This record gives sequence, structure tokens and C-alpha cells, in this order.
Amino acid sequence: MKLKNVLAAGIASLMIAGSAMTAMAGQWMQYGGSWFYLNNYGTFTTNQWVGNYYLGPTGAMLTNTWTPDGYFVGADGKWIPNAASGDVNNSLSHIGTYQWAYTKSPSGSVQYAYYTDTRQVSINNDKSLTVIQSTNGVAGATSQVSFLGTNQYVSVINGLKYSFPSSIELVITDTQGNEMHYAKIA
Repeated sequence: MKLKNVLAAGIASLMIAGSAMTAMAGQWMQYGGSWFYLNNYGTFTTNQWVGNYYLGPTGAMLTNTWTPDGYFVGADGKWIPNAASGDVNNSLSHIGTYQWAYTKSPSGSVQYAYYTDTRQVSINNDKSLTVIQSTNGVAGATSQVSFLGTNQYVSVINGLKYSFPSSIELVITDTQGNEMHYAKIA
């Protein structure tokens, strides 16, 4: 009987210790617009991978950049496999901020920009792009545009076609053939 009580106490102790360890499992935390990983020891993880995400020297998750060990992470911070491959590597050059310069109609007439319209472009794990539009400095719509082929993307929501004729230009074509030309500024 005494052995049974000792075993029961031992098992109860292990269960309590096990539940305490589970409570200390690592967790993601957002602070100041960045994501951090609080590890099992209660400190922020730095300079290493946590799953498919890399945490830099300050502990913040890296986004839209190459990691120190040569891998690329996208807008959401997730590792993008085969980033050095042709289409993906080419898409990486599109990351940046573009400002509207002019619109060209199908007839050839040109209208120059009369307000500040910028598009911030970042790449996702599946080669699609996230495009955030800002008008006169106020953030507006966010679009997910799907990969069609090298330098070609399309919005499945509104049919806008996004093309990158060079590493410093973005052209958005609507369904009527109007082309909005943007110059890369950052």
C-alpha cells in the first residue's frame, strides 16, 4: 500500500511538472509592428530560425530579405524555397515602393500624375505579390496578385494586370487597356 501511495505521488509530481513545462512553451509576440519569438526560457530568440521564420539580431522576424545563411524570407517572414531559381529570383527584384508617374490610354494619350499614388510591393511564399496602395500618404487597398509568368502578375479580384518591364518600373493595366506607369522610388 505504501508503494502504491509513493507511485501515485510520483506520477502526480510528473504530471504537475509536465503541465508547467507546457505552459512555458515558446510563443510568438507582436510588438511595434514586428514579430518576436519568446522561447521556453522566457527570452527572445535571436539570430536563428524558428520553423520557417528567421529572427534577426534584435529578435525581430526578418521580412523581404536574405537571411545571413543565404535563404530568402518573404513579406510574411516565411522562408521562400528556391528563391535563387529564375522566376522567384526575378520576382525578388520587384520588391520596393513605386510612385505613379503617368497614365497612358489605349489611344496613346498621356495624362501625368496629379496626386501621389504609391504601391508598396512585396513577395509571398507562393510567388504571388502583396501590393499596398497609398494615396497622398494614406494607406488604402491591399491586393494579392497571382504569378502568371516572368514579370507578369494578375489580380483575380479586379483583373488588373501587373507587369515589370524593367527593375525600376511597374505598369498596371486595367481591363480597358489603360496603363498606369510607376517608377521605383525605394
